[in-house]
Amino acid sequence: MNKILFLSNTANFSKFNRPYMRWFRERGWRVDYCSAGEERVEDCDNQYAIPIARSPFSLRNVRAYRQLKRLLIENQYDILHCHTPMGGVIGRLAARRLRAQGKIRVIYTAHGFHFYKGAPLVNWLLYYPMERWLARFTDVIVTINEEDYERARKSF
Repeated sequence: MNKILFLSNTANFSKFNRPYMRWFRERGWRVDYCSAGEERVEDCDNQYAIPIARSPFSLRNVRAYRQLKRLLIENQYDILHCHTPMGGVIGRLAARRLRAQGKIRVIYTAHGFHFYKGAPLVNWLLYYPMERWLARFTDVIVTINEEDYERARKSF
């Protein structure tokens, strides 16, 4: 049986993913969801609670990284689909060794990059280099607007 894990720092993103989660389940996949666990997630087989902090400077994310890495190894997912900025960072880092071994594919849906035309310089200095580096641990980047699509296509 194929397995996919959807990941976000908040369970609220599961509402965005529900049609995709249903699609996978209808095709016989096991669909799991990982978030802070603050609400019940519909249309998944297993729900895991790993609290990912929104702040990139929170030490809580070190613990979340270790928990997610263990979850990925134990469940041997075929696909990891990451959402939210910190979910994308922690997910891609936690999966990088498995991905390098060809054991998992990694998708990141960017719901709007923090670096965009007119964004503060600090956003460009902090988030752009990080996203560019993380792109090497990503099989697919999904964007939701034209500006992000063009930036991802040209830079990542």
